[in-house]
Amino acid sequence: MKRDKTEIQIDEIREDPFEEYFKIGEPDKANKAYVWQTAVGLQDVDKLRPSEYLLSTARENIDGNISMDEARKRIDSYYEEAVHHTTEDTEEADKVSVHIAEILSDESFVFSQAQYISIHRRLFGGVYSHAGKLRDYNIKKKEWVLDGESVVYGGAFDLRETLEYDFRMEKEFSYADLTMSEIISHLAGFVSRLWQIHIFCEGNTRATAVFFIKYLRSMGFNVTNDVFAKNAWYFRNALVRANYRNVNMGVYEDMSFLELFLRNLLLGEKNELKNRYMHIRWDETTHSKDKRHIERHIPDENHILKRLEAEAVSSRTKTNILKLYDSFGKERIFGRGDVVDVLGITEKPASTLLGKMYKLKLTEKITGAGKGKYRFI
Repeated sequence: MKRDKTEIQIDEIREDPFEEYFKIGEPDKANKAYVWQTAVGLQDVDKLRPSEYLLSTARENIDGNISMDEARKRIDSYYEEAVHHTTEDTEEADKVSVHIAEILSDESFVFSQAQYISIHRRLFGGVYSHAGKLRDYNIKKKEWVLDGESVVYGGAFDLRETLEYDFRMEKEFSYADLTMSEIISHLAGFVSRLWQIHIFCEGNTRATAVFFIKYLRSMGFNVTNDVFAKNAWYFRNALVRANYRNVNMGVYEDMSFLELFLRNLLLGEKNELKNRYMHIRWDETTHSKDKRHIERHIPDENHILKRLEAEAVSSRTKTNILKLYDSFGKERIFGRGDVVDVLGITEKPASTLLGKMYKLKLTEKITGAGKGKYRFI
């Protein structure tokens, strides 16, 4: 079946290009694959997709054919060429991925503000002109999970003092005699406050995630799993919900989502991490923290998967459709703007994807809710 150019733009990247390395039983390759899997997966917080060239370079490094330094030089050289067939977003994803892989491959770490700022500088050097610099203006960011509202971020003129305070409090905190549940609760509070300051102009979530991973490893936690890589967007939404309240709407800061994420990361639990549960308009009458109650109300995704497999759609399209289903379920009505917000793509491929889902009989058109509105069947 011939695919048009717009569809190809949507689904170029395989869902997990490093899965094979976790099956072959070679620890060194598995550890390298974890680093690259995390590096690539974290790009999802800003809806960025690394190129196939980056993925092939990563595999060369995992296989031992090139060093990490050679991998970085190869990516830098690729983007120094006058002509290449990638976008600005792809360049950012590639460069930041290789920088994350470099940092996570390095075991050195100091718990300090300087280290946090240095990580941002290393991640985004050659990508942002403001890499490693504190922002000097106030910001707002529309969040899908907040129905377009924004978290209240740290004030521009108080950033350094706020950062110093949080680091000092964490350094003075004792983890002695705490249960793992208490440790996880405290860690969730620390990382959510660190992220809420938002000291950089861009790239705060990725910088915070990399710093947090290195901090956890310095504490003796084994975080060589795929939780960050496969749930990066959930991690960001959980940080958002941990820092948002609207008393008028009856919405309050909720750390539970972040704690579920950390329980999977640190304890190997299999808590269900669904983005739609975090949406402030998720119907609480069908959402209970009792796992058995949740299972009774989650729409079954099997019919979606069976339909996609029967139609032999590409891996990227399948991933995008499942992500939309994860976000909206059967309850929410959505349109092109919602698809743009969730997937981070432009309006044209969003329209193409909406048309494809309707043609596959995965969605139905909704009248009376505005033009171009759909709901999953």
